[in-house]
Amino acid sequence: MSTLIVLRGNSGSGKSTVARALQHELGAVWIEQDYFRRGILGETGNYSLLSVELIEHAAQLALRHGRDVIMDGMFNASAYSATFIRLRNGHAGPSLFYAWDLTLEETLRRHQTRPHKLADFGEKQMRGWYHGWNALEGVAERPILAGDSVADAVRRIVADVRAAQHP
Repeated sequence: MSTLIVLRGNSGSGKSTVARALQHELGAVWIEQDYFRRGILGETGNYSLLSVELIEHAAQLALRHGRDVIMDGMFNASAYSATFIRLRNGHAGPSLFYAWDLTLEETLRRHQTRPHKLADFGEKQMRGWYHGWNALEGVAERPILAGDSVADAVRRIVADVRAAQHP
């Protein structure tokens, strides 16, 4: 039975670091929003309907083939709530949703620890992207807080996945 794991948060929150560790631990398909939008579609700026649909279809395909899926991105609630409801309702396995609840100051501090990203964007862009706690409509999310380390978040999510797969 496949599991859907969604990791949402502002840029710099740590979701990709957690997603990478989860992929290693669980052997799951990793669908990274930025990679699909920028790498595959060459998009910049706001969400396009094409990128939202492509990400949804990629997740549906992997779930249908019995693969666990980790989705990682900002996933703005207004653009993605319906997508996540369809994904959750469209497969028989568990769906686990997590969102980073961090202040702008904390996301900026975390961004400073990523030299490979500092060259791509800085504080000005991050201030424009920051939206605080941006709850999905119709989907309950489990918060990940500033005091939660990467290791803590990974352990918690892996434990949640194991419990959901083997109730």
